[in-house]
Amino acid sequence: MTTATTDENKPMRIAFFSGDITRSGGTENVSVMIANELVKDPGYSISFISLFEAADKPFFDIDERIDRHTVYPTVTHGIQHYFDTCKRLRNIVTEQHVGVLIDIDGILDMYSLPLRKRTGVKVISWEHFNYLQNPGVPYRKLTRRWAARKADAIVTLTEADKHLYEENVDPDCPVIAIANPMQTPEPDPVYDQESTTIISSGRLTYQKGFDLLVDAAADVLPNHPDWTWLILGEGEDRAKLEEQIKAAGIGDQLILKGRVQNMDEYYRKAAMFVLSSRFEGLPMVLLEAKAYHLPIVSFDCLTGPAEIVNDSMNGYLVPDGDIDALADRVNELIDNADLRRDMSENTVLYTGKFNLANIVDAWKQLLTSLSRQSM
Repeated sequence: MTTATTDENKPMRIAFFSGDITRSGGTENVSVMIANELVKDPGYSISFISLFEAADKPFFDIDERIDRHTVYPTVTHGIQHYFDTCKRLRNIVTEQHVGVLIDIDGILDMYSLPLRKRTGVKVISWEHFNYLQNPGVPYRKLTRRWAARKADAIVTLTEADKHLYEENVDPDCPVIAIANPMQTPEPDPVYDQESTTIISSGRLTYQKGFDLLVDAAADVLPNHPDWTWLILGEGEDRAKLEEQIKAAGIGDQLILKGRVQNMDEYYRKAAMFVLSSRFEGLPMVLLEAKAYHLPIVSFDCLTGPAEIVNDSMNGYLVPDGDIDALADRVNELIDNADLRRDMSENTVLYTGKFNLANIVDAWKQLLTSLSRQSM
């Protein structure tokens, strides 16, 4: 186990920089998981800095020893006030004596990297998508290249994405692949072979491909009237998805549940998990489904699902964007309870690289290496 080493035995002060840490997304989930583990080590002092916090409290439980700060008191688009945002962030970093700033979305590098010379803070750019994707923000391409030249380290979620960085921008800083962790629920889940519920989860956005999922569900659900498909999550595409579901005539079976707090309950009662994303980094929802012993049907999108789903063993990978293939595999699992059971039993295989303790130790090794650079 690696432990922090700092001058005069003072804890290393680390801040995770987020757009909004109160959100319910996978990025926020894994960031809270890592922060909650690091703060257990007396060698680290941990905090969160958000551009703003839209919700009254975080969706994921944050250890009470972790402080939270906001750049703006209300919802504010930082890019519209770029120089003021950088100044406000610099003030927080200085006042809190932050030694390492971990940008949990690479787009935040545009605010963090200018601080390095003025404050001496080390900046880690944490990639949660993959190098080839720029969801909603075309200038993400520029921040990735900027990080390759000026960040102190880049963390990717997969070895495949690490290679994409190395091949495309030849970074001047280390690029380290550290997977998202898989936590084992307590008590240990017991797979419900009699369940007739399918679940999918994520923000209702273009990236998550729920419009593709609706088309697949339209081929599946009418033939299985006793089955229900739940989509857990909220987002800007809700209205469009509601209209699409209504037009398909499957509103009684395909249900948008919105943002739910009791995810554990849904995972424990599900028969399978379906992922329809157009692209990913390393999807936390698949790791969660795996932890709950759920068979998985997923598009083989770039990147992530192929590192979690062993095709035909614990689920199915289907060609990226192939709606008919997705529907066919879901139908196959619905029609074969024994196959669902077998795949559920196989979810425990090949999980070592997602072990939380190993992943936290990899983060500690990185943080220690940055600390030594400052000595």
